[in-house]
Amino acid sequence: MGLYILSAVGLPFLALVFFTVLEAAFSKEGIWTVLSAAGLDLCRISIGIVGAMFLEVQIRAAAGTVAAVVLLLELILAAGAMLVSNRATDLGISRQSVKAFGILAFGIISMVIPSVLIVINGGR
Repeated sequence: MGLYILSAVGLPFLALVFFTVLEAAFSKEGIWTVLSAAGLDLCRISIGIVGAMFLEVQIRAAAGTVAAVVLLLELILAAGAMLVSNRATDLGISRQSVKAFGILAFGIISMVIPSVLIVINGGR
């Protein structure tokens, strides 16, 4: 199970961390802009992980329903991150750090969901 979590969730996450650090090192944009982009990328990666995960993980007879619910939950989290990203000032968020950490929180939550599903189902 640990190897399945590492391959399905860990490798994409580590690749994102690598590319985010590279972007932060060479980008002219501020660190908060880079972290905001990383949070949105985490949401996008988690949608791909969940979609691919249901090809491997057997969730009994209701696999289609569970897959649809989880994918819609991931899309809602991604929409929440995009809402904070695009409408932060309208939401009363004026500091870049709060905006970036909010978007990053949506991304981290969306990465936790596939990990929990893999653990619950035994990594099969």
